[in-house]
Amino acid sequence: MKYLIIIGVILILVSTLFIIIKNTKSKFLFLDIKLKEGENNISLFLQKKKDIMDKIVKIVIQNEKYKDSFDEFNGDVNNQSDNFKLHSVLNDYYNKLSKIIFEDDTIVQDEKLVNLLNELKDNEEDLIGAIKFFNDTVVDYNKLIVVFPHKIIAKVLGYTEEQFYKNEKEEMFQILK
Repeated sequence: MKYLIIIGVILILVSTLFIIIKNTKSKFLFLDIKLKEGENNISLFLQKKKDIMDKIVKIVIQNEKYKDSFDEFNGDVNNQSDNFKLHSVLNDYYNKLSKIIFEDDTIVQDEKLVNLLNELKDNEEDLIGAIKFFNDTVVDYNKLIVVFPHKIIAKVLGYTEEQFYKNEKEEMFQILK
């Protein structure tokens, strides 16, 4: 009788452990799918931003005084190996373009440029939304990695912390640790 109770307790513990592992793995897989979806959306919006900015730069550099400002635009943008770096480089050029456009009223008189700027603005809003979705998912994912017992299961299954697109999310996550 004692052996049956011991075997029963062991089976219950093993079953509970199996359920916890299966549940945790499902959470990781779900969040991993969300991360990939977010990254794909960001890639699409970054590519669109790059294409629109390329058209805008071609219009802006027709003005001789801005030709030097964007000499390395295509090289800088095309040499980026991942979306994090591409996002950073595109933001730098976006800020440079914004500064030029707001300082020189003659540039904004081109109707094609105005349409491209509106398209860029709409794309930027979509990109910000995609980055917010990605960063929120990264917060959930990284929280799952640092919490017991998920931390042990994450190490066994090879899950590691993901990067954020914005520093304020990183700071917020560091506070949560």
